Amino acid sequence: MNLTTTEQPTAVLLERLDAIIDELQVLRQTVQAMQSMPAEINLTQQLYGASGQGTWAEYEADLDWQRFSS
Repeated sequence: MNLTTTEQPTAVLLERLDAIIDELQVLRQTVQAMQSMPAEINLTQQLYGASGQGTWAEYEADLDWQRFSS
């Protein structure tokens, strides 16, 4: 393609605009994906209930941490 001096800056500008549009599309998809994520859950509560057994009242923090101090 043989572009004249006046056409070349226009072609470069349009190419750059197309690249910017592509980048904005990706950014839009990322933001939409972040909005559709569930609300933040307390990780401690989530992990504690992962086994499906026990309650917080049954949990003995001192006994649990003793196994790490030995």
